[in-house]
Amino acid sequence: MDDVIYHHDLLQQQLNEQDTALSQHPLMMEINNWERESVEKIRHAAEKARCDLDQLLTSKKKLVTKELEGISTQLKTSKEADDYSEKDLTGWLQALEKLKNQLSTPSDVKLQKIKDDTWLQQRGIMEVLFNSSEKFEKACGNAHILENGLVAEHNGIAGHAEVRGFTKYSTGTHKIGLKIEKMTDNNWMFWGIISQKTAAQNNSWSSVSANGWANTKQVYLNGACKNGYNNYQGGIVENDILYLTLNCDSQIIEFENERTKQNNSIPIDLNSCPFPWQFHINFYYNNDRLRILT
Repeated sequence: MDDVIYHHDLLQQQLNEQDTALSQHPLMMEINNWERESVEKIRHAAEKARCDLDQLLTSKKKLVTKELEGISTQLKTSKEADDYSEKDLTGWLQALEKLKNQLSTPSDVKLQKIKDDTWLQQRGIMEVLFNSSEKFEKACGNAHILENGLVAEHNGIAGHAEVRGFTKYSTGTHKIGLKIEKMTDNNWMFWGIISQKTAAQNNSWSSVSANGWANTKQVYLNGACKNGYNNYQGGIVENDILYLTLNCDSQIIEFENERTKQNNSIPIDLNSCPFPWQFHINFYYNNDRLRILT
C-alpha cells in the first residue's frame, strides 16, 4: 500500500509541476518563437507594401498633374480667344472626370496574395497593366473580325467558332476590358486564354490548354468543364462589361463582371497551358458579338 501511495503522490506532484512549467514546454516555446518570427515578417512585408503603394500613387499623381496642366493651358487659351465649341467643352469634362477617377480609384493597382509555402501569407502591391492595345487577330470557323480588330462576330449558322487575340503573354499582369454587344438569348459564349502553341480549331474551348468561363455556370480548366468551380455563378448577359486579368507571374487568370461585381479566378497549369498565352473566345450562335474596350 505504501508503494502505491508513493507512486500516486509522485504522479500528482508531476501533474502540479506540469501546470507551472507549461510555458517551458518545448512545443509551447516553438509556438512562441513562430509567433515572434511571423509578426516580424508581417511588419516587414506591410512596410514594404506601404512603400511600394506610396511610390505607385505618387507616380500616378505626377502623371495626373501633368495631364491636368495640359488641360489648364487649353482652357486658358480657348477662353482668352473665346474660341471653343460644345464638343470641346464635352471633351474637357470627360478628360477631367477620367483624371478624377484615376486619382481617387486607380483600377490598375491592387493587393495581391503572394504564393508562400509557409503559414505566413504575405501581401504585396502589384501594378496591373491595362492592355488597351489588344486586338483580335485570327478567326477559325464561322467568325470574322471587324473594326480593325476590336470586334469579333459569329457570322454563320449555329456552331462553334474560335477567335484569338494578337498579343502573346508570358510575363507580368495584364487586364483586358470586354463588352458583350450581342449574345443570342443570353445563351452561350466563352472567353479566357489558350496556349499560343495550340492549333486553332472550332471547338477550341475543349482544347487541353483552354482555360476560361462561359456565361452559364461553366468554368473550363484545361478544356474540362467544371460547373460552379470556385463558386462561379455565371449569369452574364448582353451588354455586360467584363474584365479579364492575366497574371503570368502567379499563373492565375481572373474574371470580373462590372455589373454584378462577381469575381472568379482560375489557377493555370503550365504543363497543360504553356507560355505564351493568347486571349481567346469561342462563339456558338449566329450574330453573337464581342468588343475589346480601349
